[in-house]
Amino acid sequence: KTLSIVTDAGSHGTHVAGIAASYFAPEEKEEEGGDEEKTSDDLNGVAPGAQILALKIGDGRLGSSETGTGLIRGLITAKKYGCDLVNLSYGEPSWQPDSGRVSEVFAKAFNDWGMTVFTSAGNDGPALSSLGSPGSLTSVV
Repeated sequence: KTLSIVTDAGSHGTHVAGIAASYFAPEEKEEEGGDEEKTSDDLNGVAPGAQILALKIGDGRLGSSETGTGLIRGLITAKKYGCDLVNLSYGEPSWQPDSGRVSEVFAKAFNDWGMTVFTSAGNDGPALSSLGSPGSLTSVV
């Protein structure tokens, strides 16, 4: 067995998970006259209560930059736990989209494992060829 001890290098993933799945139960508020009204908080995420599997793909020795090995291990772990949707909120410049081992595993996750993979587009645009990786892959949304 492998023991993996990781630390969070930032709060971006937690922030994105909150946007996606935060859930605040309806509160009961007492109205004038003794009536109780149930209200829902407007702070719910877009998929309130969705289950989150947090996986770290960054390497602390590289300033938390992701590695191909980390990405592949993350996708395989997501498959192991039955995830059907994956969100990757990181990016870097893209030189050769749809090439290499990471691209192959993303395609396998989509085509063979039935996962929908969402990625960021990066922060380099707008301009021609400014779409970053992994957003430049054809197997991701």
